[in-house]
Amino acid sequence: MNKFTLIVPLIVALGAPGLFAQELPRPSMAQHAAVGSLPSDYNMKVGPVLLNLNGSLETDYVDNIALTENGTKSDIIVTPQIGITAAWPITASNTLRLNTSLGYSKYMIHPQYDTSHLLVAPDSVLSFDLYVGDFKINFHDQFSYQQDPSTVGSLSNVVNFSRFENIAGIGVIWDLNKLILTLNYDHINFVSTDLQSVDGSTLNQASNLSYSADQFSASAAYSVTSTVTAGVEGAASLRYYDHFDIEDNALSVGPFMRVEVTPDFKISASGGYQTESTDSGNLTPAELAQPNTVLPVLGVGTTNSYYANLTLDHRLNKYYTDRLSAGHELELDVFSQQSDVTYVTYTSSWKVNSGLNMTLSLNFQDVSSPSSNNSLATGTYDLFDAAVQANFPVTKSISGAILYQFSDKFNTLAEQGYEQNRVGLILNYHF
Repeated sequence: MNKFTLIVPLIVALGAPGLFAQELPRPSMAQHAAVGSLPSDYNMKVGPVLLNLNGSLETDYVDNIALTENGTKSDIIVTPQIGITAAWPITASNTLRLNTSLGYSKYMIHPQYDTSHLLVAPDSVLSFDLYVGDFKINFHDQFSYQQDPSTVGSLSNVVNFSRFENIAGIGVIWDLNKLILTLNYDHINFVSTDLQSVDGSTLNQASNLSYSADQFSASAAYSVTSTVTAGVEGAASLRYYDHFDIEDNALSVGPFMRVEVTPDFKISASGGYQTESTDSGNLTPAELAQPNTVLPVLGVGTTNSYYANLTLDHRLNKYYTDRLSAGHELELDVFSQQSDVTYVTYTSSWKVNSGLNMTLSLNFQDVSSPSSNNSLATGTYDLFDAAVQANFPVTKSISGAILYQFSDKFNTLAEQGYEQNRVGLILNYHF
């Protein structure tokens, strides 16, 4: 969610005095991007389609697979994957692209938690760009099938949360040189297929969390100078649960600014008004009293708030880059639960030498939302994540990575907090 606004006077002061110099008109973004480059590292060609296939094997030791506060279970999880990247140049400037990774997770100590379906990476996407004059039109379909519950902050005491998500839509960029207009539409289908609790049992009717949604967003960005861009953005979404008369609506609108203070230091700020509303409609008492059944949060209410974000991008030298981002926003989780979120994230990349690259990420979230009767969904909590990864070559065709990740969920309801440590080794084979 890219929302947020802060300290415009500071941005202007840091950028003075050369920020407002005159600039020459640049070529249209759409026309310039139309001459797209095809991948040069493909290892297979099927007719006009260029393919790049690679394989990987990840082995992780996880000391708390069920995200529990007490009685933790540890396991060794082995995940083989195959990555597929494809490019089909339909015309000289229009290319259909596919990127996905398919895999399977095997639990060596607790095999009852093995992946029930083929896993599909969350960054999987089928995309096609069409260029017409000063317009760039993007058609896309992003899809995934995931099982790991640790990426859903509101969950505790869950081993597996199997869900499929598909996001299909269209985005349009109209480049008028100094003014760039964008308009986007996405339709989302979220299908919840399985929820395994800490005791290994499968909760009833996990499909109650399935929903569809429509999202709209638009922005207008004006290049004040070659180093300053300012504009306004807005977004709206409508969510409908498949098995309940629940409607969730969200709206946000506000200004943004991007400033290149120096070639190695950039500032982005945004923010504005944000509102979310939930209307559960008419639900009978019988629907509220089913034991061991997964339910969205039921109720009626509207939250009016703000979103704000300040992001600093910095390049110390050609070997070290980092980003710091802080902000506040409203979020709506898979349980139809409205949350007030304040966050800080930091990421960095350090090229130690020609063979070793280190990455670091730190993330803190303070999440506040009304508590519910759902034992899986947490109300208020703090979540801290830290991860470090070292990437290195092994042979000409094989590269490796060692990773460590720590997660701590605290300041929450009893039996809802947890700590988790993950240590992993990844081997990638490039065909």
